[in-house]
Amino acid sequence: LSKKELKKALNDQLSGSGEVEFLSKSDENDALDVLAVAFKTDPMIVWVADLEGKEEEEEDSDELMYNLSRSMHQWINHRILNGGRGVAMGVRGPSNELVGCMTLAPSSCAKYRMIDSLVATIKYGILPMYKSKERYGPHSRKRLESLNVAGKHQQKNMKDTKRWIYLQGIGVRPEQHGKGYGKRMLQLLTRTADSIGVSVYLETESEELESMYKRFGFHTVEKLDLFRLYIS
Repeated sequence: LSKKELKKALNDQLSGSGEVEFLSKSDENDALDVLAVAFKTDPMIVWVADLEGKEEEEEDSDELMYNLSRSMHQWINHRILNGGRGVAMGVRGPSNELVGCMTLAPSSCAKYRMIDSLVATIKYGILPMYKSKERYGPHSRKRLESLNVAGKHQQKNMKDTKRWIYLQGIGVRPEQHGKGYGKRMLQLLTRTADSIGVSVYLETESEELESMYKRFGFHTVEKLDLFRLYIS
């Protein structure tokens, strides 16, 4: 599946409703902020931060989690947000502020490459646990590096599927939850996938979100215990 075909299929499903829109390079900062606040309490990012027992030491733990969440999304989403590797979609609130973001990569661009890491390092610098290692937990760096296993399992699970869409990330600002913004984005994604006869692949870190995705027609193909993989 090519990026051009994915973008056309999404555009065909928008129907001029204005509820979900394509994001441009100028939206990158706002999109990263949405993803950062949406994921700063995500179980996987909390595990990577390794702040257990440090909450009393760090009065600014909320800032630490925001910085880590934003940095991680800069690394994994920057080439989707700038259009080089995929397509970014968003929804806006009543005041035209960006309240939700969804990043998608077609199967031809789904694999994260070394060049992506190089570009991210040049543009954003190194991740915060490498430059402020004393502020995050002692296992933070190793935990982050262990996440590479997810990409390997993605390739394994989809090796026999030629055309598919990777849902890299989807998030809504916490104060906007319950207003249907996430539902609109997921409905657009599933309509688009159905319209061109392709599968959608994603990862999630909680049983609650797993149940939510199943309501949209997804099913679980594999479960990974990152903690066990990390300590083995």
